[in-house]
Amino acid sequence: KNGKVGSAYTNNFNEQATDDLISSALKNSEFLQQDEYVSLAIPSKMPLRSELYICDDSFGKEPLEKRISLIKKMEGIALANNKIKNVVRAIYSESLGETHIINSNGLELSASGTVFSYGISCVASDGKEIQVGGESKVARIFREIDFESVTNEAVKNSVDLLGAKKINTGNYSVVLNQNVACEFLALLDSSFSAFTVQKNVSLLSEKLNKKVCSDKLDIIDDGTLSGGVATSSFDDEGTPTQQTVLIEKGVLKNYLYDLYTANRDNVKSTGNSSRSYSGISRPAPTNIYIQKGNFSFNELLKNISGGGLLITETMGMHNADAVSGEFSVGVNGFFVEDGIKKFPIHGITIAGNILDLFSNIGGVGNDLRFYGNTGSPSLLVDRLSVAGE
Repeated sequence: KNGKVGSAYTNNFNEQATDDLISSALKNSEFLQQDEYVSLAIPSKMPLRSELYICDDSFGKEPLEKRISLIKKMEGIALANNKIKNVVRAIYSESLGETHIINSNGLELSASGTVFSYGISCVASDGKEIQVGGESKVARIFREIDFESVTNEAVKNSVDLLGAKKINTGNYSVVLNQNVACEFLALLDSSFSAFTVQKNVSLLSEKLNKKVCSDKLDIIDDGTLSGGVATSSFDDEGTPTQQTVLIEKGVLKNYLYDLYTANRDNVKSTGNSSRSYSGISRPAPTNIYIQKGNFSFNELLKNISGGGLLITETMGMHNADAVSGEFSVGVNGFFVEDGIKKFPIHGITIAGNILDLFSNIGGVGNDLRFYGNTGSPSLLVDRLSVAGE
């Protein structure tokens, strides 16, 4: 109203609560200043994509006892390995979400989606030491979760680390598996937001159309990705989602916009508004991923020069600084020589800057995998600082 925005929310849907909600939003707007960049979405002239495979009709049709029985069965499969001494946790969840957006420009949109997730964590022991490993899967469609495969991966992730050693401090060639590569991509993803760019707290500020990482890297955000965890036909303001190339052959091509940040830069929204019913809009990635390359996983291991590392797990990534890009995290994995995993490693730390790491990418795998809304293939890093003994 008059160039001002007020907001309010409720979880009570009776008529009086709705009237109070509108009144509160209007009153709240009076305390804010006018902002010329504020706008509401207008109805799209192009039809929204409907076949996105994000809603499973089977949701809620299976009795809870059947799901519980399935998780107990997975626990039994894990414990069947004589080196697995305990299952720390086995978690399953399923949800159905509905979104409705209506505004005074005549916009009226509705969408629904399901999310199914399963994770299991195991404790392995050989009588001398203990290692913990886990695995998880999140999908829009229930049948896309292979419970037994996820369980076997969790068992392997814990058992394979038994007998881990430390290695000498130095610079090594390193292969990051998909999970670890996704964690590093997640460290960078906020820098693509036009909000952080305009606030000058992005690593990528003033770098549009400049080379920012290895020319082997292509990074894409795709809100229309079939079956994607963050896929929708429209964003949280009602703007149609799209595929946006962020980095092409190492060159920064685009930022991610909602309506407000797009108006400030005099561009169009990329359909990346992200908000909760109780919050305000900020542009954020949908399904963000590194495009797969041409190397198989084994070929990446063979391309490690001299003795190097395969990193399969990080510890403390939440302490990395997304503004500066600096990280120093503990890792587990394997020492690799002549393309072969020789022995597991632990008790070491890797450190550096995320843009330097992505600038040193020497090879990209063809094994793209998503963890939630973030995806990556395995990556070969030519040089990385490792602190060991």
